[in-house]
Amino acid sequence: MNTVQKYSQPEVVACWQNLSRRGLQYSEEWMVRHYLPPGGPVLDAGCGAGRAVLALAEAGFRVVGVDLSLPMLAAARSLSAARLGGANLLNLPFADASFEAVVMFFGPLQHIPGRENRRRALAELARVTRPGGRLVIGLDNLAPGPACYLYWAGRKLRRAGRRSERPATPADTALWSREQRRVSPLVWHLRGVVRLLGQRVVPALVDLPRRWGAAAGEPGDTRVAQFSVPATAGRIFYHLYRVEELAADAAPAGWRLLACRSGAEITEGTVYPVWVRRADKQLFFAFGLGR
Repeated sequence: MNTVQKYSQPEVVACWQNLSRRGLQYSEEWMVRHYLPPGGPVLDAGCGAGRAVLALAEAGFRVVGVDLSLPMLAAARSLSAARLGGANLLNLPFADASFEAVVMFFGPLQHIPGRENRRRALAELARVTRPGGRLVIGLDNLAPGPACYLYWAGRKLRRAGRRSERPATPADTALWSREQRRVSPLVWHLRGVVRLLGQRVVPALVDLPRRWGAAAGEPGDTRVAQFSVPATAGRIFYHLYRVEELAADAAPAGWRLLACRSGAEITEGTVYPVWVRRADKQLFFAFGLGR
């Protein structure tokens, strides 16, 4: 199944339309506050059902959203009066230097097959951004890596690093709360371990022959099914990014890495060691265009 087909399924559209009403996660709001220039104009690249478009407009930004899925755009139009349109990230229908900033949350870049195509998309985003502008990207690597689990377990054993009481947004509650899903802590963590094995460990093993040139495909390429709750039929392309890989892909277009944080450390109000941050499920990047 291709990406447009997946994001045109009624169940997927309905799930994201519901999430759009709940706004941004705390970590996404934090990145917006710290790295987006106030006001805009801002491009939401891969806007889906308008989750970030709605939140940014309510925060006072002039925002434009584009997406490939017409059903997703229809859902967004039912919620927002913002300017929305169909567009491919490889060929955006905007003049040079049209925006002060670009945001991409929940991995639109990761759905693009081929490293050269992803680099082309990053170059296209640079083309439509003004010099000195910003790019804020949220990558979802599907599950925390083993390094995260080891670090978290160690903190609990030392009775240190207790989670800070951060204001959970409605989006945080809908996406991550075990109470919302009515499961016990044991089941919640067991499910996390299963996802770790299936979505991070197995792809890493598949990547080994790719890195040696002994198998087809690029390291990090995988296919996944769940982009809604509950999951729907059909698997689509998804790329699991490494920090240094994204920085290398963005640099030729003129994007300069300003910051990399994990979603968990932002939510907890702490700073992880680099080896833990890079293994987290959600990674957030801020880039500046030019020197």
